[in-house]
Amino acid sequence: MQSRWMVRVSGAFAVLALLFAVGSPLVMAQNADSPEINKLLADAKDHAVLAENDADTLSSYTNSKLSWETHAHRLEMIKTHVNNLGKVVADLKDKRAEGSAWQQEAIDRIDPLLNDMAENLTATINHLNDNRAKVHMPPYRDYAKANYELAARTTAVISDLVEYGKAKAKSESLEQKLELPASGSGE
Repeated sequence: MQSRWMVRVSGAFAVLALLFAVGSPLVMAQNADSPEINKLLADAKDHAVLAENDADTLSSYTNSKLSWETHAHRLEMIKTHVNNLGKVVADLKDKRAEGSAWQQEAIDRIDPLLNDMAENLTATINHLNDNRAKVHMPPYRDYAKANYELAARTTAVISDLVEYGKAKAKSESLEQKLELPASGSGE
């Protein structure tokens, strides 16, 4: 009876060892960097930079005597860039499963920033529509400043992610060129 128990325990350990030996590479396997996601991240950066530049211009308008129509026009330009960024982020979310771990994390980081930008931009547009004669007053200035700060933060994060992707690709290329073990292999 005890020998059967030992055989069962030994068999169970053998099965577990086999599962770990065979399963580990499968569990550890990750998607390689997706060139398509890298391109979409670069596109997202372009739209974020345009939104940031227009938000900076809008913020500067609050120190001038420009009409509310000029402010509204600049807000529409920002809205176009944010909407274009939203389309790129939607594409990124659709491709998320194809990306490497860092690319998936990048997509997860960008989405809330875009949502914050869109919410603040909508609030700014609504405030302008309700207070057209008050574009030089502190509340509107605060909205304009917040638009710029959110756009700048979003641009910085996306830019850093794009640069990380480029540096990672260059590192991997050099590893291959020099025939070095991959940095993530633990060798």
